[in-house]
Amino acid sequence: MAKSMFSREVALKLEGEINAFQACRSLSKRARHINEERKERKEREAESESPEEEQPNSSASAMLDFAEGRITLLPEESADSDEV
Repeated sequence: MAKSMFSREVALKLEGEINAFQACRSLSKRARHINEERKERKEREAESESPEEEQPNSSASAMLDFAEGRITLLPEESADSDEV
């Protein structure tokens, strides 16, 4: 299991991607989603005053998710695909 976005596992997995833009875009979307989840969790936990566990930032978390196979990098759907 990768413990850092700078780990060999993450680097090798990203190196294998053919479309660098697609990879960056997918990781960016995942990082945004992680930020939203953490914000919602923080708002819920604000009342309980429980100590927050140490987590990597959202960009690092997205890369770690990718390296561990929890997410895949998919091509963007074309905006024209909705038109018939």
